[in-house]
Formats: sequence, C-alpha cells, structure tokens
Amino acid sequence: MSRTIRIRALFPLLAATIALHAGAQPRYEHALSASGGLYAASGLGTNFYYGARYNYFIFGGRYFVEASIGSGSLKSRVLESVSKAQIFSTDRLLTYEFSVAYDAMPTGALPFVLFGVAGINQGGETSFAGVIGFGKRVPIPGLFGSNGLGVRFDARDHIFSQRINNSDPAITHNIVATLGVQVYF
Repeated sequence: MSRTIRIRALFPLLAATIALHAGAQPRYEHALSASGGLYAASGLGTNFYYGARYNYFIFGGRYFVEASIGSGSLKSRVLESVSKAQIFSTDRLLTYEFSVAYDAMPTGALPFVLFGVAGINQGGETSFAGVIGFGKRVPIPGLFGSNGLGVRFDARDHIFSQRINNSDPAITHNIVATLGVQVYF
C-alpha cells in the first residue's frame, strides 16, 4: 500500500474518533442556576446569601458570560452587642453582577476563573465593585437528558471603596461563597 492510500484510509478513522468524542461533550448554550451560601461583608459579619444566575456559553463551554442577582442581610451580632448605633438605614443586601469567565476544562477538574463588575446595595447605599472569583460546574449525567442538570460552587470577591459613618473611604473585600443547582438548556 502506498503512503497516500494509508493516509487516506486514516481520515475516516480520524473523523469517526472526533465524532465520537464530540458527542461526549455537553451540547448546551444556556444555563440557569439557583444558589445559596454565605456573604462575608468586611467588618460587618457573615450572613446567609441566596441568588440566581444566567449563563451563556461560548466555544463548547470554555468561555461564558454571566448575569446574576443576589440578596442577603447585613445583620451583625458583633456590631449589635458593641454599638447600639445602626450603620445603615436598613439591613438589606442586594447585589447584581455581570461577568466573563474562562473554564479551561469544562468537564475536568480545574475550576473556572471569573472577572466582572457588580453593583452592591448595602443598607441603602449603592457601590460599584470589581469582581474576581473561581468556581466549578459539575454536570450530573443521565438526569433530564444529557447533562441537563448540574451542581456548581462559586467563591467571589467583591472589591469596592466603602465609606461608613463619614469616615475616610477604604477598599473593602466582601467574600461570597455559594453552592447551587444548575439547569442547562
């Protein structure tokens, strides 16, 4: 057999192998998730936090854009016991984020990295923040079709300038850690 015939014979084998492995990759473009976890507001304590996210996946899930909204509380037992003064007009926390993420191994062990911007409303005072974080999406095979349901965890840092009670502004790092359920479609 000549060399060209052997190379031509490899093309169908290569095409079949690619098709087989391409079918193993999850085929989805969108995802919705609901999650709960903890929000550690710098200097104010840690409270329960819950939220919802929408993802749009690009290039087989390696890149995705995300929009999210979350809510929680700013109650602090430490501040209540030390000072009877209220720092904010309300204890309500509301966050909204717009992020871009990169996942080097969507079905592997490495986490994704995420960068974005956020709006944080702490007790009626709104701040613009930068967001960095990491997380992992873990599809659960066999439920609701091919990888239609999954679990995800995230850890993020909301970085912004904060002023409390007319003090000088300071750079604040509020850490968010969540665990949730994700539906792919």
